[in-house]
Amino acid sequence: MDDEETRAVVDRLGEQPGETLPPERLEAIQTAMHGNLGRFVESTSYFVLGSYGGDERPRLEAVRDLLAREGVPATADRDVDAFLMDDIMDVSEFFTSKFKLLVSYADHVVGVYEHSRGGHAWEAGYVDQPAYRDRTRVFYRVYGTDEEQYAAYDGMFAHYLLSMERVDRAHTWDTTEELLDRVERTYGSERQ
Repeated sequence: MDDEETRAVVDRLGEQPGETLPPERLEAIQTAMHGNLGRFVESTSYFVLGSYGGDERPRLEAVRDLLAREGVPATADRDVDAFLMDDIMDVSEFFTSKFKLLVSYADHVVGVYEHSRGGHAWEAGYVDQPAYRDRTRVFYRVYGTDEEQYAAYDGMFAHYLLSMERVDRAHTWDTTEELLDRVERTYGSERQ
């Protein structure tokens, strides 16, 4: 299926109130994803989450690009694909539905966090479920003082980060270079 064919499938989905996806609509979305986005079938995928703010986005893109180059395929005959949510064609008019589908298909979920303001806080809460936790690692920025740290992360998000630390799925960083080093060391260790 090419982009136009996939878009036609998605366009036929029609308007749907709320976030309820009837089985036919979900099947059409999945068909579009599989047909045009074989990255989930043919590749080991790394879904990079975080803030798309002007200051933060370049770090998300750097992590995505690093994983695309250095990520480890699940098997020798698979490729590696790393992506941000907006790298993927919109397959639903609902942002949350698109997110849920992508996180369901991704082999690895990589959270890159600098604060708890924005939609990525909701995403972190969503992936903090047993079905996703084993596939998720978080990399969060630390600040020089307690006041800066408290200003960056609200109580609920800070608790999420702490819970990920307790199961050895969280890593801290201060500079972009540290972030990239932590990501490379974390996913590079899977080669052994």
